[in-house]
Amino acid sequence: MNFHDVRLPKFVEVFALGQPEFATSVITTISGREVRNLDREAAQQKYLLKNCRLSQGQFEQFNSFFRARRGQSFSFRLRDHADCQVTKQFIATGDGKSTKFPLIKLYDDSVLPYWRKITKPVKDSVNIYIENQLVEAIIDDNNGIITIHEVLATGLVLMADFIFDVCVRFGSDSFTYNYAADNSIELAEIELYEVIA
Repeated sequence: MNFHDVRLPKFVEVFALGQPEFATSVITTISGREVRNLDREAAQQKYLLKNCRLSQGQFEQFNSFFRARRGQSFSFRLRDHADCQVTKQFIATGDGKSTKFPLIKLYDDSVLPYWRKITKPVKDSVNIYIENQLVEAIIDDNNGIITIHEVLATGLVLMADFIFDVCVRFGSDSFTYNYAADNSIELAEIELYEVIA
């Protein structure tokens, strides 16, 4: 994957409007009944940078960031400030064999909970617990895999606290901007798409 391990500047991130999107095919029968098929199990995040006004210095930084990513060519980290942190998240129950576990976030629901795979944890933000006891572990910041030093014994519960970013790319190879009367520079709507590994 063409990925640069850099984060979109925070002064731009705060303008992002988030949108989780599933893919569903809907077919209506002759009788009027619907048949719905889930085409993609995981939601893809989309973001829209909207109403984004920057100072001259901020614009120079964003412009450099966009050009360094070569438009859509390279993905990067985005912090979704509305959805970026979990505390004491259940990760796994020991099977007596495994030492590696993927980070996940649970979106709880009494009918059908949703598990989201986390691949871009923030460096040094992850705490790992076994039965509520803090333990040392190796965290891969670029795929979200936890490696503990000993096999997780059968029935023991692994949990984690962490902050995470989303791997995104620009939705276009260009962007539009204009110089405003108040000396700020306004970015037109810029789309960002989650890159699912």
